[in-house]
Amino acid sequence: MTSRIDLRLKRSLSIPVPARVSALAMLLVVMGLVAAVFGTGCGDGGRVLEVTPRPTTPPIVGEELAYVSLGNGRTEIHRISRFGSGLLNFSKKAGSINSYPSWSPDSTKLAFTSEREGSGDIYAMNSDGSGQVRITRDAAAEGFPSWSPDGQRIAFVSMRDGNSEIYVMNADGSNGLRLTNDPGPDSLPAWSPDGTLIAFEAGRSASFDIYVMRADGSDQRPLIVDKAVDFAPSWSPDGKQIAFGSNLEGNADIYVMNADGSNVVRLTDDTADDGDPDWSPDGERLVFYSDRSGSRELWVMNTDGAAATQITYGDSVYFQPDWSPDGSRIAFSSSQDGKLTLLVIGSDGSFATLLTDRPLSDLSPAWSPDGGKLAFESTRDGAGEIYVMDAEGSNQVRLTDHPARDSRPAWSPDGGSILFESERDGNSELYTVRADGSDLRRVTNNQALDTSAAWSPDGSLIAFASLRAGNSNIFLVRPDGNGIVQLTNSPGEHELPVWSPDGTRIAFESEARGDRDLFMIRPDGSDLMAISAAPGRDSSPTWSRDGSRLAFVSEREGNEDVFVVNTDGTGLANMSVDPSRDLSPAWSPAGDYLAFVSDRAGTRDIFTINADGTGLVSITTDGVRQEDGPVWRPS
Repeated sequence: MTSRIDLRLKRSLSIPVPARVSALAMLLVVMGLVAAVFGTGCGDGGRVLEVTPRPTTPPIVGEELAYVSLGNGRTEIHRISRFGSGLLNFSKKAGSINSYPSWSPDSTKLAFTSEREGSGDIYAMNSDGSGQVRITRDAAAEGFPSWSPDGQRIAFVSMRDGNSEIYVMNADGSNGLRLTNDPGPDSLPAWSPDGTLIAFEAGRSASFDIYVMRADGSDQRPLIVDKAVDFAPSWSPDGKQIAFGSNLEGNADIYVMNADGSNVVRLTDDTADDGDPDWSPDGERLVFYSDRSGSRELWVMNTDGAAATQITYGDSVYFQPDWSPDGSRIAFSSSQDGKLTLLVIGSDGSFATLLTDRPLSDLSPAWSPDGGKLAFESTRDGAGEIYVMDAEGSNQVRLTDHPARDSRPAWSPDGGSILFESERDGNSELYTVRADGSDLRRVTNNQALDTSAAWSPDGSLIAFASLRAGNSNIFLVRPDGNGIVQLTNSPGEHELPVWSPDGTRIAFESEARGDRDLFMIRPDGSDLMAISAAPGRDSSPTWSRDGSRLAFVSEREGNEDVFVVNTDGTGLANMSVDPSRDLSPAWSPAGDYLAFVSDRAGTRDIFTINADGTGLVSITTDGVRQEDGPVWRPS
């Protein structure tokens, strides 16, 4: 019979055969396709992903961070969703090939293909990548698993009888049963939502067509037979339609047809190749791969082909997407570092969203109280000005305009004003401006340095550090500049005041006892107490949302780690024990985990960890850029 590559050579077409080398490399050798598939699907040793995509659908509010990212000579502001975010590599094993993920119906497990122990077998793992178990143990190449809707069985492809055929087995690998038996190769099984039918691609004619059969292998029949290569069938959640890839019009595009093969409709019409469609659980969108951006990336579109949006960005090859049944994640295959791996991203596609993209520096992001806007500092128009933008990076507006530097914006609790530091009068003073750029006001007026300002939760006071008493001390002032009160008055530096959520206490750094420790004081100057007291520097205090704990950075164990302590000084715990530097802790809005910066992976990345110290996750994994200053989006 004529193979896909024969068709490509005869028609001079760019066949969109996805990188199916995975565990079925042996199968493809038999079919004479390996070299060509590597050329069209995998590339030669994929390059490292650069996690700097443009804005996509906003992730869940309250599960999101803004942060500063440094790389390629630029300082940018990025946004990242903790929910399913971070490009998670679940199957990375040196020298192995892992591909073609398939979610279990309850979204708790993934079946996949791996060559780690032979020519190719089916494995399963938990959705977080743990508990990887080999399911099939035949000497022949096996792959392309597809979980049945009830979670009890897995359909897959095997060469165990000398040809590429479709089999079904129990989810634990037992009771394997051959469903197809044809001289032509059958592959890529896909269960109907009710579990009664299996669609598949078949090379039984002069090309590859979409077939369907009953779940027991009976009643095998073609749904579409044409001169094209038709591949990768995917059922709609209601079972009424099947999406698939086809090069019917020359290059590969996404098509959809009724479940009986009627009413074939072309959804994509691009000069690049599109393939491997998969429906979202709500039936409203399709994820697919496309070469239209210059490299093979994942895209999402409406089921009528409208609103196509790119959701991965990088120079590697991404393909074979599979939407989790709960709709929260998309698993897919990637050619990276010379091998195939499995990756998972949030279904919104935003592992990291680039919000600013200018030749100079954008930094100090600050969320508005409602999470709808970000204020930030930018040097794009001079020494440093205050800007605001929408949470998606749009509508960037300059608020201040002065040759001197304006920096460190902080929103008032009502979202109406922005507090910032400015050197426009010769030294660092505090100013406010309305969120629309009007009503600029000077708050402090002193020849000494005023800095590190923070609004009280009710917006009635501003705490700040000042050198006006000789050494750095903590002061309070009303937003109109009146009522300045000095809270601390002792030797050493007192800096970085941080209000408790209820406004009854202020935590700050102090060198009153020689080392840098954390202290706490009430706004009336009473109840001064030390929270931490140990050799080494303690810094960067941040309150939990309920005001019961402080997270901070400490060098007391020889390097910088993130610690947590109760506000009465008890319950001290090292949350991030590691020889590397861990910095900039930030509590999530719900207080159940912390974000922080660490260089433990070689570059500075953003990590999250549960409030009890478990569940460490790297949510930026670029490996090139330096990330800093995570700030949670308010819930």
